[in-house]
Amino acid sequence: MTQDETRQSNGTKSNFQGCCTATLTPFDGQNRVDEGVVRAHTQWLIENGAAGLCPAGTTGEFLYLSHEESRTVVAETVVAAAGRVPVIAGVWALTIEEAADNARAAENAGADAVFLPPPIYYPANDHQVFSWYTTVHKATTLPVFAYNIPQYAANPISVGCLHLLFSTGAIVGVKDSTGDAGRVGELVAQFGGSGVVFAASDGFAVQGRALGADGFISAIANVTPRLFSRLWEGEDDLQSEVNALRSALKEVGSIAGLKYLMARQGFAFGVSRLPFSSLSDAHKNRLDALRL
Repeated sequence: MTQDETRQSNGTKSNFQGCCTATLTPFDGQNRVDEGVVRAHTQWLIENGAAGLCPAGTTGEFLYLSHEESRTVVAETVVAAAGRVPVIAGVWALTIEEAADNARAAENAGADAVFLPPPIYYPANDHQVFSWYTTVHKATTLPVFAYNIPQYAANPISVGCLHLLFSTGAIVGVKDSTGDAGRVGELVAQFGGSGVVFAASDGFAVQGRALGADGFISAIANVTPRLFSRLWEGEDDLQSEVNALRSALKEVGSIAGLKYLMARQGFAFGVSRLPFSSLSDAHKNRLDALRL
């Protein structure tokens, strides 16, 4: 079996469906990745309905993890998931060589796929973005997902570039975090027949499903996986609860706020790394008033 045939057999639409969690990264009192909490949290998420796990991404503070730490988070998630749900590993790096190395490490760890944002900060054209993804594609037999998040990466992945990436087999799917109904609808229409389209941005869950997305990747599902599982299964009225959580987290700082809420669930996630700040008492009181 060729590398592309292996990737295709691993990357069918049926393998990547439903509401997945973009997992937080826990740190211990010495600011080290807490491997035990990674495993315990993974177990809890699966027991409470998570359809897939996406470690070492935006919610996982990937910008502030060393490559060794990122690979540890992925490996521990894979071990704890034990094949029950797919693990789509974040493999971002500043250089494409390191991203390719991270993809190979994710494959060696047993991940089911990888996801990768485009190059960040400096403007990149379609040719450069295409080369970015094809290099990672060639480095691993795992399915590759493009991760479109222009509000942070600065470089959007154009629909034209996605056409080329899908048509050459460089990617099997796309995660779109724009929360733009027109954009997601176009992606479903253009690529949803054979490729995987994940929607994201927690306020967009119901709309993403209505547009025909295969699944949804959520940050808030770290603390309320069952809520998102039910929402994705059709309980649309739960979107208002998600929106209330999202509003509060935006006020206090999403990652730090999520970690504080995880403590209420019995998980010691520690504090977020700089430049994120600790929560004030007022912020904690705001979150304490939430119903989970």
